[in-house]
Amino acid sequence: MSTEVKVLSTSTRTNLEALKHHMKKLGFEYFKENAGWIDFGTRLCETYSGIRISPSNHVSVQLSRKCIFSMIDELDSYDKLPEVKQAILDFYEAEGIKE
Repeated sequence: MSTEVKVLSTSTRTNLEALKHHMKKLGFEYFKENAGWIDFGTRLCETYSGIRISPSNHVSVQLSRKCIFSMIDELDSYDKLPEVKQAILDFYEAEGIKE
């Protein structure tokens, strides 16, 4: 059985690091890459399967097309959403993703 692993290009990795840095400055300190998505969260939680990003106060960004999911529970995080959106749009623009 073979497992295919997609390796990100150097430019994508650089743009992703810039996005992670910006999101961290906005309070989304934790991140996880999985299956073409990157999840950003403000805190971690413990589950039966281990420690993961809390399902509240998180933003998920698809790396290959413009698709964003967010779940925000804290009012402080709501105030940061315009900056979060702009950081993600800057990432998409740097990657040349139009839709």
